[in-house]
Amino acid sequence: MNNIYLPKPVKVIAVSHESIDTTLLRLKFIDKSIQKNFAYLPGQFMQIGFPHWGECPISICSSPSVASKYFELAIRDVGQLTHKLNQMKLGDIAYVRGPFGNGFNVDKFINKKLVLIGGGCGFVPLRPLIDDIISGRINTEKLQIFYGCLNEDTLLFKKQYPDWNRGGELGIILEKPNKNWAGERGLITDLLKKRKIDSDSIAVLVGPPIMYRFVIKELLARQIKPQNIWLSLERKMYCGVGVCQHCAIGPYYVCKDGPVFSWDQLKSIPNAI
Repeated sequence: MNNIYLPKPVKVIAVSHESIDTTLLRLKFIDKSIQKNFAYLPGQFMQIGFPHWGECPISICSSPSVASKYFELAIRDVGQLTHKLNQMKLGDIAYVRGPFGNGFNVDKFINKKLVLIGGGCGFVPLRPLIDDIISGRINTEKLQIFYGCLNEDTLLFKKQYPDWNRGGELGIILEKPNKNWAGERGLITDLLKKRKIDSDSIAVLVGPPIMYRFVIKELLARQIKPQNIWLSLERKMYCGVGVCQHCAIGPYYVCKDGPVFSWDQLKSIPNAI
């Protein structure tokens, strides 16, 4: 029986420094039988940490197709624990629990027009969806990817942009780019206003709450239905198992009922985003 309260050791098998403050760790369970049977959905998260250091929730950012071999976490250096995680090297050991939460229901995306909108490090949970769509594991009628970030130093997954652009429409905008930046400048809503988005699209949002407020307003103005706007409230999670109640919003616990919700579920809840 799998005990979700019991951390399990994982080993670092690859390290990539994705941005000035974010490291991508490829992890593998020490117990081969656990790895063989491991499975998750895009949008689910793991708790990762060390004995006597505590743990933190991090969204899985690798395709579910590789789950039996490894999984990847992109960890931003924002505190003592995440700083220690960012210093990990090949062969180092950490401890994880999970996966937790309800991820994106990819069955709803099949043969649909899909708009993926990410802000800053919130772009991380969208990577598994993009990889599975580009590879053909999820068939969509149309794919649009819009990514807003502070500057070039904070952009994630740069090496994959050519593939993503060939498989769909990729739009990137930077709020405070360096003077040599030749692309779009401004906020993510500035980028959306310049692009054609069909009213029958399904939109998936991951980013800071302030981004949600303005992006949802823009999408509703494009006549996209609230039930077709999906967002992740991953930033509200803490314990991961519905015990601490830090993530309670209205009738929901984000860690158990989410972190993925439709705007139709959240629109009547005060301060949901």
